[in-house]
Amino acid sequence: MTATANGTDAARDIVVIEDLHKSFGNVEVLKGIDLAVAAGEAVVIVGSSGSGKSTCLRCINRLEEPTRGRIIVGGQEITGRKVDLNALRRRIGMVFQGINLYPHMTALGNVTLAMRKVAGLSRAEADEKARHYLDLVGLAHKADSYPAQLSGGQQQRVGIARAMALEPQVMLFDEPTSALDPELVGEVLNVMVRTKQLGMTMIVVTHEMQFAREVADRVVFMDGGKVLDVGTPHEILVEPRHQRIRDFINRTRT
Repeated sequence: MTATANGTDAARDIVVIEDLHKSFGNVEVLKGIDLAVAAGEAVVIVGSSGSGKSTCLRCINRLEEPTRGRIIVGGQEITGRKVDLNALRRRIGMVFQGINLYPHMTALGNVTLAMRKVAGLSRAEADEKARHYLDLVGLAHKADSYPAQLSGGQQQRVGIARAMALEPQVMLFDEPTSALDPELVGEVLNVMVRTKQLGMTMIVVTHEMQFAREVADRVVFMDGGKVLDVGTPHEILVEPRHQRIRDFINRTRT
């Protein structure tokens, strides 16, 4: 077995990003990202606004089309032209900054929709799985509630249950707490901790440094569309090796 340049075991890597570039017109946002994520690993991506964190995440499930480079998920290159995007997105769950629930559906309905329409489960099968995942995020008692009857934190937890219910190979979280009031952030982060404890592979873009320190197996620091450093939470967030990262950490403390 061989080890990749960023320290993971190549035989266990479930996500591999090679020389990823992304441009919007004349603006190059990603400038050659190389990253590998092992099965069951929690990788947290941090950096200043505009560093390319969310764009990188969105390329992994092809919400953004890479300009150049390769992305491999579960041994399959997903950047080819003939990739079945619907099948791909069943394997890659994503929780966004905004809370994207259907307002006319209950929490149960929001979770079951993709299982019935995409995975082809019967209503009974989908309902049973949905209730299981709502229970995992602590919302079994809210199954029949509509989004307007839920707090922002509860809505985001329904979004996590919806993504997990398709049993993806990897979960992507794009600033999942940024739209929440501060007092609601903790409940979402607690569910994410539980998701990691279940063994889910996670790639998380967040500004919650305490979460990164406590939950990440590795932290990726992006700057100007590139990966500046990758290491343990201690190496990146406590005793960083680069002045640029030290400046960033100092700003987050003020």
